[in-house]
Amino acid sequence: MSDLKQELIASGASAAVISLFILSMLGSAGIAFAADVPPDAEIADQGEFWSLTIHMMFNGADAESVEWDFGDDSPVSTEWNPSHTYAAPGDYIVTQTVRNSYNGGSTATGYFLLHVMGNPYVEYVMPAGAPAMDRVYVETHGTAVRPADPVWEGHSFLGWFADAELTVPLVWPENMTAPLTAYASWSDVEVVTHTLTIRGPDGTTVNTITVSDGATAVKPTAPEGKTVTYYTDEGLTNEYNWNTTITSDLTIYRKVVDATLDPEPESEKKVTVNGTEIVIVVVALVIGVAAVASRSVGLSVITLILIALAAVGILDIIDIPEIINGFGGVRL
Repeated sequence: MSDLKQELIASGASAAVISLFILSMLGSAGIAFAADVPPDAEIADQGEFWSLTIHMMFNGADAESVEWDFGDDSPVSTEWNPSHTYAAPGDYIVTQTVRNSYNGGSTATGYFLLHVMGNPYVEYVMPAGAPAMDRVYVETHGTAVRPADPVWEGHSFLGWFADAELTVPLVWPENMTAPLTAYASWSDVEVVTHTLTIRGPDGTTVNTITVSDGATAVKPTAPEGKTVTYYTDEGLTNEYNWNTTITSDLTIYRKVVDATLDPEPESEKKVTVNGTEIVIVVVALVIGVAAVASRSVGLSVITLILIALAAVGILDIIDIPEIINGFGGVRL
């Protein structure tokens, strides 16, 4: 808060005191400069204000009217205690003019320089190599909220500090009236790994796998045409579970065997009949036709014998249900 006092002496009148109070600011971020100010004018520098909105109050006496020119080409205000919002940060000269009508009337003018800075913000400072964080603006008189802890691979976040030397822990203010710098502190994190050793039946090492602490190993691809099983013991009795998290060095054992082909499903078997069986069936059909035509008992018997011979070689390949039990013989 600034108290700016200036005496106004009207002819034959007692002194009047005019006071300008900058009460509070609210705001955001540009640049502009003052209104028409006489070259010899005395301008009182009021310093920096982290906001865009300014509240001012006239605290003088003997003035009958007041005008405020905020120095940004906005309309003049005749309120005693105006509030004004600037469009952008910058330097502005506020002109205050007061008048009274005593003894013919008199006027007094005061000039006040304001450095309007815009909203305050939090600036995050990171060490080289760490992920950057964007500046965060906060409303004037608002609360600076601590962000979620940042992540930097290979490092552990230790907290925010108010100084570059990282000696003073940062207290996040609840009433922001100026920028805040937050310095991040980190420590290096040791990356812990373990070795999974795979041995063959003779105890020789056939492979090693490096695994991060607490992670699982990836099962190696089996050689073509082979099936590989892994065990936790040399006796190959306890099979290793590849979903096991590894927290220390570990040795496992492998067994390699030839891969076996799955048997062909019954539904996909192909029916094959050798040439001899086909010949028997054809001859049986020819004789059968002749037997029927001639009504010969001898030919009928020969036909039945040939059919039986063919069936001996075919029935184990082709399933012919009820072909025997359902055979009713030949009508002679």
